[in-house]
Amino acid sequence: MSETQPKDIAEAPADGGGGQLSPLSIQAAALVRSIDSLSSVFWIGFAGTFLSMFFAGLSQLEANAATDHIYLGEYQVPKSILPLISVGFAGFTFWLTGNRINMLSEALRRSHLPAATVHEIFRLNPPVLNIFDADNAKPWKPTTGVNVFIINWAIFFGNSLALTWSSALQRGASLGNFDPALLGLYLLLTLLVIAYGGRATGPPLTRIHHALHGMALRVGWPRYLISGAIIAAVFVINHWNQVAAPMEQTDDLLGPAPGNAIDGGTLLLRGVEVQLFGMDAMEADQACQDAAGADYPCGRRAAHALQTLLQTGEVVCFPLFAINESRVVAVCELAEDGADVPTAPGDFMRAGRERNLSRLMIAQGHALSIGIGSEYFHDEQNEAQRQRIGIWQGSFQPPSAWRRR
Repeated sequence: MSETQPKDIAEAPADGGGGQLSPLSIQAAALVRSIDSLSSVFWIGFAGTFLSMFFAGLSQLEANAATDHIYLGEYQVPKSILPLISVGFAGFTFWLTGNRINMLSEALRRSHLPAATVHEIFRLNPPVLNIFDADNAKPWKPTTGVNVFIINWAIFFGNSLALTWSSALQRGASLGNFDPALLGLYLLLTLLVIAYGGRATGPPLTRIHHALHGMALRVGWPRYLISGAIIAAVFVINHWNQVAAPMEQTDDLLGPAPGNAIDGGTLLLRGVEVQLFGMDAMEADQACQDAAGADYPCGRRAAHALQTLLQTGEVVCFPLFAINESRVVAVCELAEDGADVPTAPGDFMRAGRERNLSRLMIAQGHALSIGIGSEYFHDEQNEAQRQRIGIWQGSFQPPSAWRRR
């Protein structure tokens, strides 16, 4: 700030009268206000992390996991927009943080205050995260403000990636269809925002540290490792049931364990993609016609129906054969407390096994019996057709014909 101040500013009375404000007192006030505004931005970042934890937790609740929305009382939040909101919030907050640190750096550069006075201002009025203390240059010290700042954002991005995965698991979500290109775009966008955050906040923070302490501030590889580990840990905690290692299974069965629907005929169980045997469900993007001839998304309804069944309890499957290392065809049913778990494929399929997932999906009119499944599930399919349940309410193409088209 120039030493020559406009008279109406430099000579403005303090406290409504009495003494005069000097240029140095104006510079001191600028530093204090810049530090205070930075504290406000940090609180915004903390609030964003809390909300990301809140929504990531809500998405795992039984009532929300079965749909492509998160229910908040009478309101519904589409899961598909949460990843975009998360990345957008992070980008805006990084911009705001960088703007405020730049503003403080510029106020410090223009200041003609004695060094002792500047240090006293920072000592008496530090921001919520004291990222300007000399100890922040020590990457191994866990309680420094820079470390807390990095940990806060690592938790946020871990929850953001968990929300992206939750949206992808819901095949009914408008942007969640397990498209590798789309998921790759989400990941790339997240990495770009993280890189932007480092570029927006790092250089001005380094300049301030150099002005205050005569030394540069470097993030250091320990902080990079810790932040990466935190992101991974938060993601795993949010989706522990989906990433649990299938190799822990001690017998020929897969489960009992919680499952998650990928589409109407496929579920994810202990990290393995399981295709249900003896049935062919409507494809995820398939449309059918109701009794009035209007199109409706029967594929999405099938995925939601399977997810709703999976939320009622754990699932146990008997793998019949493997398609590849991570995908099997299996007979599956909902595990029942106190009931004997079948040990052979025929036990899963026989009449009376009312918790068999293929039988339930066919009975609800979301799938057709195929192959040997026609021998076991023909009664359920005939009854669904007689009552015009699900796809039988109007017209539809068999999923095999839809795939060929």
